[in-house]
Amino acid sequence: MEKVHRIRDLEISIVQDEIAGLLGYGESDMPTRVRTMITEAEAAAPRLLSPACAYRIMAVEEYPQSRYLNHIQQSAFCLVTIGGALEREVQRHKENGELARALVLDVYGSAAAEATAVAANGLIESAVSARGLRCSRRFSPGYGGWAVAEQKWILPALDADVLEVTLTEGCMMNPRKSITFAVTIGDDPVEMRTADICETCGAVNCRLRHTARKCFGRRSGQ
Repeated sequence: MEKVHRIRDLEISIVQDEIAGLLGYGESDMPTRVRTMITEAEAAAPRLLSPACAYRIMAVEEYPQSRYLNHIQQSAFCLVTIGGALEREVQRHKENGELARALVLDVYGSAAAEATAVAANGLIESAVSARGLRCSRRFSPGYGGWAVAEQKWILPALDADVLEVTLTEGCMMNPRKSITFAVTIGDDPVEMRTADICETCGAVNCRLRHTARKCFGRRSGQ
């Protein structure tokens, strides 16, 4: 089994308009007050975000507990998190009655978690490309028939405790702003989801479904 690759302080990029979209606003109709709160979240990000990832490339015989992936010869599994500081700040705002500010910051954290996943995926693609192979699109437990309960073996395989990420009895991650995903690896890697994530996403009532906005999903606790 290959070692776990662990990277802290990942560089991530978050665009204000993405936050606006997740809050239900278009590019031109976001209230000044909301944009101000997004700017405040950006200013607080350096002390609230700790973007980190852990990934491991594994062969099929090393993940025998996965019925979903038992036909895939090689995959990379990854865990990303932004840490728990932002969630604690969100809770503080709620306790102070600052519900709008709590909402904006929580959504900012969701975008940060997704941005961390994007950055980690790029690192994996570079590592795999160096071997002359390619990666599939990333896919996560809880979608497309991959049971979220498989996080019970994925997190230990990635030494999740080092990043201080744990599972609840219901297999949700703590801190909530964490994501697990995998990519298949090969000369012609098997795609486990379509290019349109809405086709395999279970969030049938999502207001972002089949829109131009970016879907950040729900399995990260977002």
